[in-house]
Amino acid sequence: MNHPAALTPPGRAHVERCPDCQNHRDPDCPDCGGTGLIVYRACPRCGDLGWAYRNGRNDTAGMTCQLSCGYTWSADDPGWMVQQGPTAA
Repeated sequence: MNHPAALTPPGRAHVERCPDCQNHRDPDCPDCGGTGLIVYRACPRCGDLGWAYRNGRNDTAGMTCQLSCGYTWSADDPGWMVQQGPTAA
């Protein structure tokens, strides 16, 4: 049986099973896109989920870790780019 802790996250991201699909991999699921997994992107330096867009809307001005280390990064930061979810099969 696969448990979320057994899943290898991409980079510092956090991976969880989609609570809406309940492991049924619904291709119409708006949260996971049918993969059954949700990838929560995290600060590329410390791995904290408490980050925010610097402009409050999108990644054009970059992101900042708000809870832990204060690191600021851009959308093309390698540690950020690696945090991509699986694609639906």
